[in-house]
Amino acid sequence: MANHDVFISYSREDRPKIEKLAHALTQKGLRVWWDPDIKTGAGFRQEIADALDSTRSVLVVWSRNSVGSRFVCDEADEGAARDVLFPALIDNVDIPLGFRQIQTADLTHWRGNLNDPALKAFVDAIQNGARSGGGAPARRRAPEPAAEPAAEPVRETAKPAKKVKPPKQKKMPKQRSASSKYTTTGSQKRLALYGQAVFMAGLIAAAFAALAYTSDFVFPTYRPFFVGGMGLLAFLSRIGTLEADRAAGAASLALLPRSFIALILFSLIATAPLLLEGRIYAAALEGVQVKGIDGADINNVTLDQAGDRLLTSSDDSTVKLWDARTGVELGAFTDHEEWVWGADFSPEGDFAVSASRDLSANIWKTSNAKLVRKLTGHANSVVDAAWSPDGSAIATASNDDTIIIWDPETGDILRTLTGHSDNVNAVDFDPAGNILASASADGNVRLWNWRNGARIGAVSIGGPGNDVKFSNDGSMFAAAADNGRIRLWRTQSRDRIASFNHGADKAFAVAFVDGDNKLATSGIDPVIRLWNVADQTVAAELEGHQRGVRGLDSSSDGTRLVSGSRDNTARVWDVTSGKEIITMGHITSAIDLPMAIDTPPLFVSSQAPVPVDFTKDPAAAGYLLGKGVAIAFAILFAALIVKGILWVLRARAIARPTVVAALFAVAAYVGLLIASALPVEALSLWATLAFIPATVFALLRWMWRSAILSNINKRGRKG
Repeated sequence: MANHDVFISYSREDRPKIEKLAHALTQKGLRVWWDPDIKTGAGFRQEIADALDSTRSVLVVWSRNSVGSRFVCDEADEGAARDVLFPALIDNVDIPLGFRQIQTADLTHWRGNLNDPALKAFVDAIQNGARSGGGAPARRRAPEPAAEPAAEPVRETAKPAKKVKPPKQKKMPKQRSASSKYTTTGSQKRLALYGQAVFMAGLIAAAFAALAYTSDFVFPTYRPFFVGGMGLLAFLSRIGTLEADRAAGAASLALLPRSFIALILFSLIATAPLLLEGRIYAAALEGVQVKGIDGADINNVTLDQAGDRLLTSSDDSTVKLWDARTGVELGAFTDHEEWVWGADFSPEGDFAVSASRDLSANIWKTSNAKLVRKLTGHANSVVDAAWSPDGSAIATASNDDTIIIWDPETGDILRTLTGHSDNVNAVDFDPAGNILASASADGNVRLWNWRNGARIGAVSIGGPGNDVKFSNDGSMFAAAADNGRIRLWRTQSRDRIASFNHGADKAFAVAFVDGDNKLATSGIDPVIRLWNVADQTVAAELEGHQRGVRGLDSSSDGTRLVSGSRDNTARVWDVTSGKEIITMGHITSAIDLPMAIDTPPLFVSSQAPVPVDFTKDPAAAGYLLGKGVAIAFAILFAALIVKGILWVLRARAIARPTVVAALFAVAAYVGLLIASALPVEALSLWATLAFIPATVFALLRWMWRSAILSNINKRGRKG
């Protein structure tokens, strides 16, 4: 007679759930045997064999741990041979060959709750089957009296009968390792998994379609290819992960299994340096209307005397300080309440002054962007500001038709220069610091002895004046008019040297370059033109901006030109080659963080990031992607080591999500860096790029798993 109603076969890693299952069976009045019942000192295998021989039913729990256990498979084989097997599945894994035709209870969604409906139904089935002596009740329509005698052979079974089992053992090819025993269980499950891959690809393609068709991020011609490519990459990533998991016997019915999530997170980390260090967004947006980026017009640009740092004044009420050689933002002055029209460095570069629509000019320290002094006295917008070469004075131009000379040490007004009959739009000191030039909407440029307020002279621009600049040696000055006119004069005699049109309806700015042999002009069009001063012919046209260029300035040696545009960007140009060197911008980030996040050297090297045209320099893209992959692998290996330690310490509930948690933490940090420093489109581009390595690694993982499985099967056949 049977000593037990139920024998539980399971893997020790699943013990927490098995304890609850055994408790649920015991509450039904069933006599349950499982390995905690082994007596101290008893022969382990012998006692299991005795218990297995004297049980009415065998309950086998299939999980990702038990499907590879030889003992569990042997015990399940014994239950199947006697037709008393009750299998249950607690993980989405493939059941070993030989047991797939036996209907299995689905407990994959059971989380240990004793009131779970699926668990209750399974326990009831075992109770009915144990009382009737028959296994796998789900295969029977109902317990019938004829099934009762089936219990008789159990009572007659003697231990020697176990030796007659070899023919039955052929059902399970035990010479193979566990991983060779299972493929996808059934065509329905296979179709369901593939269907999920198609569904996920559709979701991702739809998300990127919304991006592509609602912004300028993707050219209209390429939008269908972009959306289709995203869907294909997403499908291949999911299929590669699915097939690799299936080859390992753990294909999951979850739409986002842990292995797929880990792969995408890994790929996000791998592609991060492309954006953070290479600023790939700049190359990706080349030729796209920059109005698609949420940002602010740049009204003026100014280099310091050394040509190493750059100030940009913008409609976003800020002045930003940049490294003019690397394009790295060094600081931002945010104390103005309205648009900032212009700014200038002090001679030593340790201070700067900014002119704003809020009727003030502010002096601030460049080392920490802190406000030092606010200059108030104008009755209308302060449009421009210039610091005298000796550092003793600041001149501000205003829409109140006046120029005020200030003492930067005290903030006191030294004198007010009057004489213009309309807005004064620009001021500039000559290099010697003796003469101040001012350009006004009244169509005149006036020269002043700013120390005593005396007028030296006036010349006509030919239209409302927008800008005035002295040459680097002070011998000439040039002005730009709102009607597109450009005129040059000699400083001492005020004789006109040249007069020509910029080439657009409006001219905004001028700057002398190339040893004062050329004059750079800009206007309402996006093209910057370099003119030969000697004959007023066009020497070069610099193209790159997408909208009108509001401000120009040049280095003291005339080799570099800087420009600020309504397309929200400032650019540094090499005058000799005419090529753009660096792009910077007043761009609104995806999110505003309560504090700044410094990009760690892990993702960006000490060499500050600059925009990279990867079509012209593919090696740079390869280097940055390789760097990202190396970082991602380092994080992955570190997470695996931690997971291994936790596994040895039996903290397995914590160990399982360790890899995904580590990758998620790093990817989230990188996402914050990108979101706080780059436009929203950069986040979309980041997600797009991630599918490329994700697809490659998913397919490689699948091939690797398949190769291992093939070798195992070959060894199994040889054995």
